[in-house]
Amino acid sequence: MSSHYLLLIYMNAFCCGLIAGCLSLLFWPQIPPFNGLWALLCLPVLLYTRCWFAAGLLLSLVSALAAVQQHQSLSQQLLRTQPLWLQGQISAMVQPGRDYSRVQFRLDTAPYQGYSLRLGWAQAPELLGQGQRWQLKLKCKPVRPPANPGSAPVEANAYAVGVLASCQVSQGLLLQPELAQRQRLYNSWLARFGERPGFALISALTLGERPFSSELWLGLQASALGHLISISGFHIGLLFGWVAALSRWLGRRCGWAFLHQHAPWLALAVACYYSLLAGLAIPTLRALLALALGVLLWANRQRLSYLQVWLLLAASLLLLQPLWVLSISFWLTVLAVGLLLLLLWRYPLREQGFRAKLLWGLRFQLLMTVLMAVPTLLFFHGVAPLALLSNLLFVPWCSLVLIPWLFLAVLIDLISPASWLWHWQLADWLARPLLQWLLWSADAEHWWLLPAQTAASVLALFAALVLLAFGWRRVPLVPLTALLFVPAFSAGRFDSSQVRLHLIDVGQGTALLLQQGRRGLLYDAGPRYGDFSATEAYVMPYLQYQGISQLDYLLLSHADADHTGDYRKLLQSYPHTALLADFATGLTQQPCSSLPPFWRQARLRSERFGLDTSSNDGSCWLQLSWAGWTFLASGDSGQAAELRYLQHNWGKADFLLLGHHGSNSSSGLEFLQQLSPLMALNSAGALNSYGHPHADVQARLALLQIPLLDTGQQGAIELRFRAAEVEIWLYRQRLWPLWLRNSAAL
Repeated sequence: MSSHYLLLIYMNAFCCGLIAGCLSLLFWPQIPPFNGLWALLCLPVLLYTRCWFAAGLLLSLVSALAAVQQHQSLSQQLLRTQPLWLQGQISAMVQPGRDYSRVQFRLDTAPYQGYSLRLGWAQAPELLGQGQRWQLKLKCKPVRPPANPGSAPVEANAYAVGVLASCQVSQGLLLQPELAQRQRLYNSWLARFGERPGFALISALTLGERPFSSELWLGLQASALGHLISISGFHIGLLFGWVAALSRWLGRRCGWAFLHQHAPWLALAVACYYSLLAGLAIPTLRALLALALGVLLWANRQRLSYLQVWLLLAASLLLLQPLWVLSISFWLTVLAVGLLLLLLWRYPLREQGFRAKLLWGLRFQLLMTVLMAVPTLLFFHGVAPLALLSNLLFVPWCSLVLIPWLFLAVLIDLISPASWLWHWQLADWLARPLLQWLLWSADAEHWWLLPAQTAASVLALFAALVLLAFGWRRVPLVPLTALLFVPAFSAGRFDSSQVRLHLIDVGQGTALLLQQGRRGLLYDAGPRYGDFSATEAYVMPYLQYQGISQLDYLLLSHADADHTGDYRKLLQSYPHTALLADFATGLTQQPCSSLPPFWRQARLRSERFGLDTSSNDGSCWLQLSWAGWTFLASGDSGQAAELRYLQHNWGKADFLLLGHHGSNSSSGLEFLQQLSPLMALNSAGALNSYGHPHADVQARLALLQIPLLDTGQQGAIELRFRAAEVEIWLYRQRLWPLWLRNSAAL
């Protein structure tokens, strides 16, 4: 057996070990105290004895566990000092002219160098931007956003991208005012042609900055074209291919042998510069590393199989940063490359005619679209029926027309006077077809949500699709694929007769959803503070995730912004919703007391027990009963309104949503004693500055032996009512990886 062949075998085993070790990080119940020195001392022995798989496994475990431990240690060290002064550089684009800015801040203060913070900056300086260095006075807390089903795994992603905490800026000292070239270009473009319809797409396709409206984001989801606006493998590979082809053509045409021979290196250098210009985000960095690996293999004339290329790529990325295994975008990249290589292996292009190439391309795009729908279903809980048509129309358009012209427009802007606009006017015109398609896709709501799918059902569906796509011989395809489709579709069904109550995690606010089938009743709409709307960020995606197609009633307890949120946007999305409120909204509304006594199979009551509608005591209460179970919510009512409630003799409640987010002004002892709930729930932000739920309220609940569930600790809480029992579903108990569930507890 040749030494080259043996080396490939060893490399495959080592790469498999690396990947397996990083994957195991997802299944650890907790991160143990771990000193990797002894393990690293074993590594030479494993390599000497040619235990290459074990060596890769050991190396990845050491690096992954050490990375998690260092992240946790530095985060705890940072949080122990409040407030604190830190120096660093703004590392991501900042939208100019906003009263409240969200900023990515890379630290250069020991011992936090290389890690980042997510900053909230009220009344930020007008000229704030990427590239500036600041010394900031910060008050920080752990990265713990509201946690709801279907939401992005922000906490896991914080480990993958090296974010230690979320902080608020109280003071700042500017150390270096110069903006990065990327920020200067964006500010210039915004001032020159920011009013043009295609500006958002142009900035996304060139600089990686996406100032998208919610409609555009929905259009990207519904059309499955999100990969086109992410500066990753598609853009970097496209630029590399165009530059390499142009360099080879010029080399042959002009007789420049050096240019012809070194075209891949020149193309790689241009791709590196563009990646830096586009912000060098993690997907961009991964694509650049993969491209560099390919050029290196080409330069050394190494011929590897498709499987070996994929193993080497995945292992190299995880060796560089093992915590990328926690990132969804990493898995989408790896799976997309794997499927691409698999299709190239199974269906190579053997015929050279135009018709043969066209048919091969259509078949390739069809299979790629169908197979990539599986990870989309797994990670985003839905599929886009327009995916194939969208990709057939706009992948060629973007590859051959729009993106090449945008590359040329950026080059013109870099070397020509800034007053020129004709190239951007043409770019805006070329972006219009894609923009119109996205807007149409958003209006048509072409997105099939399948939230009840499980990982097992999705994997079964994937196996079925692979069997159908590749058609291996001696496999009974039809009966086997039919058998594998069963768990996928059976998991997507839910009991439309069951009543479910959802306490949505909206941070410091309230949003309570009563659901039966695809219809719902919403009590409060979450908070809105300045430019940020929890209604848009959390409540509306939650309704979509749960499959609510008709919202029958929206009951607003009172006029505070942490309860009303963006109720107008909510009513625009659900135009047939009846609005109930006891304060002026400027819309067609009815008083809370007009809530019907029955909704579907649930009994309802709503009343106001305070006399002043402008105060917290004027909140509308909601009581619902189903199959012998009773739930009660009191808005922000205080103890005086609670005593008046007791006088009305509404009876006891099995479940109580604490008034005023657990404030000490509510949930009085007499009220709790007479109500005698089996369980109390609370809606408050994690580590909120108000101290909710208050220690005195927790003491009263403990005295009466009433258990408490809080969204700040458990995330979204769901009660599934049955005649004999109530099933309680806590979202944070289902976080992935397993050790993150324990670290999420406060």
